[in-house]
Amino acid sequence: MSSTSTSVKTPKLGVLQLKTNFPRPAGDVGNAASWGDIPVVIRVVEEATGDLVVGNKWGQELVDAFVREGKKLIEEEGVVAFVTTCGFLATMHPFLVNRLPYIGTSALLQVTWLQQTFFPGEDSKDSVGVITFKKSALTVKHLISVGAHPDTPVYGLPEDPDPKKGVFKAVLESRIPYDFEGMEKEVLAAAHELTSNHPKVKAIVLECTNIPPFSHSIHKATGLRVYDVLTLGKWLYDGATPTDFKALQAKGL
Repeated sequence: MSSTSTSVKTPKLGVLQLKTNFPRPAGDVGNAASWGDIPVVIRVVEEATGDLVVGNKWGQELVDAFVREGKKLIEEEGVVAFVTTCGFLATMHPFLVNRLPYIGTSALLQVTWLQQTFFPGEDSKDSVGVITFKKSALTVKHLISVGAHPDTPVYGLPEDPDPKKGVFKAVLESRIPYDFEGMEKEVLAAAHELTSNHPKVKAIVLECTNIPPFSHSIHKATGLRVYDVLTLGKWLYDGATPTDFKALQAKGL
């Protein structure tokens, strides 16, 4: 009589990553070190290029590709929740949310939670500001696709093709090496412009999943709460893996 043993997989957070080749240091969504003790598995969706996603040129085939890789991660790795590596996928959220469980398609999902839950009322639309990688590409459709107010203040990083004037852009286009100081300067300039022009802003959400390495700097410079793809992913994972306090109490804790 033979017996078969099944191993229980450790619950993991799945990161569905665009096909990119720029550096992803600690703080970036695509670096496992960014997630602390949360076990993550990162899977590249080969069909998902930056041009398709940021340009909002995707169709049903790309939706299916994300679902395909997500389902593989559930079956093979025990993934219990997901995030993606691009906030511009906000427009895809309505198409993914019913096909993959607990997918944090975009950090912009947090905008509506903050606006409606913590800052309700007449000033709600002005209470949360967004910093995006590319303001010219972030449309009202991105905001309303995740329930955010269409008049949410949005500020972006420089789009100048000159790498001296658009450091962040040049880094993500793999034209120059990773430059923390240069990128930080551009991010803080956007944060300053946002808060100066919109003094009612009480919290900042980072659309771009490559900006979280600078979340701490933004908080220090503005004094505001900062939410990004990492805060979203941690929230999703914690809900899927509640602490077993009975076991801790059995140890006398």
